[in-house]
Amino acid sequence: MKITIYQINSDRDINNMLFQAYDRLEKFQGSSEIDSHIYDKIYEKDVSCESLEGVYQMFNLNRPSDFKGHSLSVSDVVKVAESEKVADGFYFCDSFGFKKIDFNSDKCQVSDRINQQLKVLLVEPNKYPKVVEIDDTLEAMQELVGGQIEEYMPFEDEVAIICNEEGKIRGLPLNRAIYSEPENVELPYSEMKALFRQAEKEGRHTVGYIVFTEDSFDKPYTEEERTYVVSSNNKAFIEGMGGYSIYASSLDGSDTCVRLERYMSVEHGGKDGWKIEKCYVKDENNKEMIEILAGNFFICYAPIESESFKSLPPELSKKYEEKFKYPERFFRDLKGQIVAQPFKPKCKDYER
Repeated sequence: MKITIYQINSDRDINNMLFQAYDRLEKFQGSSEIDSHIYDKIYEKDVSCESLEGVYQMFNLNRPSDFKGHSLSVSDVVKVAESEKVADGFYFCDSFGFKKIDFNSDKCQVSDRINQQLKVLLVEPNKYPKVVEIDDTLEAMQELVGGQIEEYMPFEDEVAIICNEEGKIRGLPLNRAIYSEPENVELPYSEMKALFRQAEKEGRHTVGYIVFTEDSFDKPYTEEERTYVVSSNNKAFIEGMGGYSIYASSLDGSDTCVRLERYMSVEHGGKDGWKIEKCYVKDENNKEMIEILAGNFFICYAPIESESFKSLPPELSKKYEEKFKYPERFFRDLKGQIVAQPFKPKCKDYER
């Protein structure tokens, strides 16, 4: 059967109905009707129980690891659906057994303790990465990586790699290498334009960053807000396009798809336009291998201000899916250094 559990939130329980039996409702709150407003939705899942008594036992004696509420108790409400032996509906957990009731679940709030699903990027040896959903529990994370988990945050983004902390010790297959972040290489805007045009002539796209001075704006912005990410795939850098435009977005994502050439003083913005503080590109060829991960790992969002992991946002999911797109084989070169060689899996089961 599919169940949903609702429990009273003490912050909204002005009549102290938490853990009170059904026959005490009228005495405490002046009405025998269930006040749905004071309840939080705590849990929702398919369970193997065949009766409400079985549900009671499960959520007292054998509570699921992803259940974050208190043990099923008097005053709790259980919604039943898709059961062969229990009629669909809402049931009040009473002093003895359950009582079927009218209950307006639309008035309830969803607790931040509810069993959550996380969208993460799973990276397995010899396979392309893929987005999967897992329960937000330690047990689910351990199952995905095949053992005790370790958190690893080598990137500038607020993302965490969750891997098996004993992967190498246990001889799990080597998966992917982790490299140091590419260095920023500063260059004049004129050289960046030349670099972009050459890249497009060679049929490849590249990216650069333009940081504008603080005094270009009438209010203060952080450097991340003043930095715009520019692709070589713009009309201004491609010969024969019949136009001149430079679309860019701020590094923090607050200002997207801006016609940058209209504002830049060195383009069409004129003397009152935005002035360039610096330009830079990232040197992808000057990266150092700093770690090799063994066994399955996954990537999730790990914001600094949060104490828990979050689902990976689509833009970061896309970025790291591309970063770890190809599996890697590892070997030692003539100098004895470990080298990673990306490859495309031949087995159809491994393809996207």
